[in-house]
Amino acid sequence: MASSRRSSRPRKGAAPARRGYHHGDLRQALIDAGLRLLREGGAEALTLRAVARAAGVSHTAPYRHFKDRGALVGAVAQEAFARMGAAIGRAVQQGEPGLPALRRGLAAYVRFAVDHPAEYRVMFGAELAAREDMPDLEAAARGVFGILRDAIARLQERGLLGEGDAPVRAISAWATLHGLAMLALDGQTAVTGRSIDTLVNGASDLLLAGMGAAPATRA
Repeated sequence: MASSRRSSRPRKGAAPARRGYHHGDLRQALIDAGLRLLREGGAEALTLRAVARAAGVSHTAPYRHFKDRGALVGAVAQEAFARMGAAIGRAVQQGEPGLPALRRGLAAYVRFAVDHPAEYRVMFGAELAAREDMPDLEAAARGVFGILRDAIARLQERGLLGEGDAPVRAISAWATLHGLAMLALDGQTAVTGRSIDTLVNGASDLLLAGMGAAPATRA
């Protein structure tokens, strides 16, 4: 007698079932898609419909995680800040401690900007200047600042940098690095005829001297 059980195998020629994301994966998949779109087409390419298409999901799926385009852009910037912080953290931890570690951190900041220009412009762009309703983005940005502030404070405690307000010195250093990074991204550093690494070293010399590092310890 023929069995009444249906085969669980797909019919020949049938389209494969669409594979869904596991719980918790969709948001990250959309952010990753957003980063790719940002690199390929700039901030204008970041739309909810475009990231849905790039991630292979329905055009309504992004609304499960992002209420509007601004929320998506903020999440992409938050991811970029996290990646920048991780890059700086690795640079600080790998190698000789002390002032050389701070130098590596400063260089890693500018290097991230130069290597990821689209992300960097969005991170510091006018679109995200007001972050009151984006606490996670604000926390990610403050995390990068905290790495620099804490590194300066530790060096002060060890007597390798002069006394002074660590947060003020950190934001001053950040301003210097940001200015150099933006000049590099806009092609304005070419006038010096120097490599970006040489310019970072020069900026680091100025910063360390201004923070009271002894000349013999600045190298």
